[in-house]
Amino acid sequence: MVNNEDVIGWYNQRFNKPVLFSKKQIPVTIDTSLSTGRYVWASETGADIMREYFERFNVDPAGFAFEKYWPEETFILFALCTCGGDDEPQPLTLRMLAQSARAGKWLYD
Repeated sequence: MVNNEDVIGWYNQRFNKPVLFSKKQIPVTIDTSLSTGRYVWASETGADIMREYFERFNVDPAGFAFEKYWPEETFILFALCTCGGDDEPQPLTLRMLAQSARAGKWLYD
């Protein structure tokens, strides 16, 4: 059975590389969000993380709504000319990944 440390360890090893010039990793907890907060991944990297996560932990991705966590970004000129704005991303935490890995399917969408 997958535990929280399995997910944190995988994430740290594969994606939590030392910050440029400091050579220190960003502190990660089970409640670290990949899509909101201080250290947000670009959607391209988010896609890579989730693709590897589903395969590595054998999680059925059915129902996972990528755009809920990484909404499509509006072109800046268009955003300035309209009153609409980008959708706000929902938090995607390592806890959500760990709980879904234990269930074998995505639990949150």
